[in-house]
Amino acid sequence: MADDDSSDLSSLSSLSPPPSDDESDVQLEEKQGILKFFHKVDNSKEVPKEKTEESSPPPRKRSPSPPHEYVLADNPDIAFIVMFRARFADCFAKTLATFGPQELESDVVDTVPGERVEHFLCALLRLLLNRKQDVKYV
Repeated sequence: MADDDSSDLSSLSSLSPPPSDDESDVQLEEKQGILKFFHKVDNSKEVPKEKTEESSPPPRKRSPSPPHEYVLADNPDIAFIVMFRARFADCFAKTLATFGPQELESDVVDTVPGERVEHFLCALLRLLLNRKQDVKYV
């Protein structure tokens, strides 16, 4: 038990050194509200940044990008139709297929529209014309 009394934690050598003059100059002010979380920083103590930008080599020049080729996926109407179908899904028949932009694009590209697009157009006409019976595609 005698060894416990002279442990490193209770000795004076384990204590931190007294604060330097710079640390003792700090003045504590009572601030109200959110200002108590912000403190002023002394700009004179900052170390100037090295000018590494001047010593680094200039960036390599990139080759120009190829010109953008227009594809059907760039058409905003495709996105609008898919969004319209998803938003008003409750208005359409439950048997009407749900489709994404890729399916719609693949159905529209052909000279004859695909089945999904055909059924969607018929269902849309049924809603617009306020018909009770399904519109038949001839």
